[in-house]
Amino acid sequence: MQGEIVLEINGKPVRLKEFPKRALMGTVVGFIKSLNLDEEPEEITIKIKLNGKDRGSS
Repeated sequence: MQGEIVLEINGKPVRLKEFPKRALMGTVVGFIKSLNLDEEPEEITIKIKLNGKDRGSS
């Protein structure tokens, strides 16, 4: 699968080696394609904000 993927955590870019890059891209693109959208995805943006509970704090 060809393309570019950028992962940022807390606004800082994370360098991905080839396997995690392919795995992340394949998972996200596969999920999006399974939605049977009217058009093929060209760019996908996902933003996740975690609250205190989701980060494992008590």
